[in-house]
Amino acid sequence: MKLHPPVADELIGRTLASDVLHRLRADIVEARLEPGQRLRFESLRSSYGVSFSTLREALAHLVQESLVVAEGQRGFRVAPVSRRELQDVIYSRIFIETELLARSVACGGPEWDAELQRLYDALEEGPVHNPAQRRDPAWQVRHLAFHEGLVAAADSPTLLAMRALLSQRAARYRAWARRLNPDMPSEYGTHRPLLEAALARDAKTLIEGVSAQFRITQEIILQEAGTALVNG
Repeated sequence: MKLHPPVADELIGRTLASDVLHRLRADIVEARLEPGQRLRFESLRSSYGVSFSTLREALAHLVQESLVVAEGQRGFRVAPVSRRELQDVIYSRIFIETELLARSVACGGPEWDAELQRLYDALEEGPVHNPAQRRDPAWQVRHLAFHEGLVAAADSPTLLAMRALLSQRAARYRAWARRLNPDMPSEYGTHRPLLEAALARDAKTLIEGVSAQFRITQEIILQEAGTALVNG
């Protein structure tokens, strides 16, 4: 399996430890390192070109993010996937997103409106109803940016940090399910109602729309990869 390659520009202004953490996290979230896979130090040192101590530091950090599990003296594994965890992650995302969206609507001003419009316009560029485009990494980046824009005015670094951790855990399930079935349907509906609700300061409609997208994501993953998920 091809892992996330080192990029010279990623090393500029960053420590080696933070670089390998970034690369390891990306390989796990994007399911290049598979759920439950044993993370052997010799293999990782060869793939990432760093020392055992640097790897251990990165893996310990990823344990805190619930992307890696420590097995005592036996080392580390990529965190497994399960039906229960998926449901808990989606529930928790909705819980936190609801508060952040409400705060964002209450605190947002003209600059927030303008930025949301810009992010929406970028998201809707090209044939957005083409399912293949929505699997394109560049579109996925724009999609993530739009949803981050919706909560950007919330002014709660703690909640936003929690949101980021849950978002990457949910992204791992999507990436893993798509590796099982590359033709997995897109879970994304139209984003115009979300933009309009935000601009109208209609928190109820905005929260309902975003929550519905999260629930649809869960249902598609369960439909496409449910038989591969353990129940525990």
